[in-house]
Amino acid sequence: MQSIVKSITDTDAVISCIGPTKNFSPGTVMSEGIPNILAACERAGIKRFVMQSGITLSNGKELSPLNRWTIRILQNIYLKAFEDKSIAERAVQRSDLDWVIVRPVGLRDAAATSKYTAGPSARIAPLLPLSFSDCADCLVRAATSEPNWVRKIVNVGR
Repeated sequence: MQSIVKSITDTDAVISCIGPTKNFSPGTVMSEGIPNILAACERAGIKRFVMQSGITLSNGKELSPLNRWTIRILQNIYLKAFEDKSIAERAVQRSDLDWVIVRPVGLRDAAATSKYTAGPSARIAPLLPLSFSDCADCLVRAATSEPNWVRKIVNVGR
């Protein structure tokens, strides 16, 4: 814990992109790691926290019927990752921090386009991948320039 506090001291915000290396056997990296990061933020006096999660945590109410069905299928395929991320998201939502949870679609190594949709309840297509760069841009926006996103879940995709 102390090493996390030391590494984030004198920052304005923390962005967490921790996650499993394998979605089929994710372990508990998010459900155990996120509460530790939240506690470190509180100790260091940092108010803004952004967590990268995943679109599979959506209930899909803002999406088309086909995309809601897609989300349900993905939740079942990646059930263990879904459960681990769910615990982490609930910890974030219970915190007193100015949090934002960003739920991107699947990510891929591709050039940035800056042509993505992001926002609370944004209608996106879960199967159209987003570049890591565009996701990173959204995460930085959530941490620095989107006051209307505070204490909200933001979908990001195309």
